[in-house]
Amino acid sequence: MPRRERPIDTERSERWMRVAANEDADALNLKVKELFGWDPREKIDWLSPIKEDDYAEYYDQEFLDRLEVTDLKVPLSRFWPRSGPRWDGLARTGTEKILLVEAKAYIEEGVDYRSKAGEKSFATIKRALDEAKADFRANMDAAWESPFYQYANRLAHLYFLHRLNGINAYLLFLYFADAPDVPNPCSVSEWRGSVRLVEKCLGLGRHPYQDRLGTIIWSVPEMPSIKALRLDPPGC
Repeated sequence: MPRRERPIDTERSERWMRVAANEDADALNLKVKELFGWDPREKIDWLSPIKEDDYAEYYDQEFLDRLEVTDLKVPLSRFWPRSGPRWDGLARTGTEKILLVEAKAYIEEGVDYRSKAGEKSFATIKRALDEAKADFRANMDAAWESPFYQYANRLAHLYFLHRLNGINAYLLFLYFADAPDVPNPCSVSEWRGSVRLVEKCLGLGRHPYQDRLGTIIWSVPEMPSIKALRLDPPGC
């Protein structure tokens, strides 16, 4: 099912994404609005993962339905095969912006060597990645299929929504630093270095999505609800 029910107890990036979108939504919203230069009065409604929806995760057509994205010029089924990206976070604003979120809590979590799709589906994926790579004005020699396939396919979906369908879409990579429940906790500076490396490997420089693609690195001990608990996770 493209609406994926999740366990009540979880850890790592899934845990911290829940904290961010529920307990610390006001702080997260402020960071998002500052990052993208939105009006401070912009209202952001988190649609996933939220407690009232059992922290469900969405993908395929259901993520579009959840965001109330309809009447697409190019349907998702034509662009990407089934069992596409599982979105860690989804939000919609009062002025009909939509926000897609990919969350990570340690660097190694971002390495994904390639799609597990079959030959026919992978051909569709490869075509979509190549289209997106060209539209991002990335170096065409850069490999988007590996080892940062997960990052690349999120970029492709931003291209799909904004360029192919004219949707006012934004993509956020949300990285949690100093997380206490991961194999290799990472500092803010380590995450910054990782972001630079990924962007270089994907051949990204200046591109037409500068105002729609962003990164937030948030130290877990500095999250308001965690500070209130006086959590003292180990450093890197």
